[in-house]
Amino acid sequence: MKTYIKVLIVAFTAIVSSTMISCERDNPDPGGTATQNLAGEWWVQWDQLPGVYFHIVTYNTSANSASEMWFDDQGTFWEVKGKINTDQNSLSFSGSDIQNVYYDSKFTITEGKVIKEGAKGPVSKSVTDSIYFKISFSDDDPVGTVYTLSGYGRTRYAEDDH
Repeated sequence: MKTYIKVLIVAFTAIVSSTMISCERDNPDPGGTATQNLAGEWWVQWDQLPGVYFHIVTYNTSANSASEMWFDDQGTFWEVKGKINTDQNSLSFSGSDIQNVYYDSKFTITEGKVIKEGAKGPVSKSVTDSIYFKISFSDDDPVGTVYTLSGYGRTRYAEDDH
């Protein structure tokens, strides 16, 4: 009987040990994307309409190229989405006559810039990145009107969302 109990204890210990070992994982660092320094969710204002915020997102392309990213206002400002040029070293972005994905038109972005830790959430006061750019649209009336927008990176605090 003692041998039987010893065998059960050894077997139980082996099962528990192997289960615990199999739960441990090597968590390799998945790394980031090529445009992670410029990518994010943004709350921006048009300088001619203070107090009204628009939700903009910037994110990497499927090619994960450091020289371009998606710019998307998710229909909150103009219904504009397209691939824009990026410069990771200067944290800048731009593009001329970019094809709009939402509908047949083109847009141009100039002076696009992200400033790391250059803003604070309006309520939480959490430090976040700031964004600034000028944009114009081929279907605007009059054509050539330039809109200046600036804002801050989404803090993930509900009180800072608009």
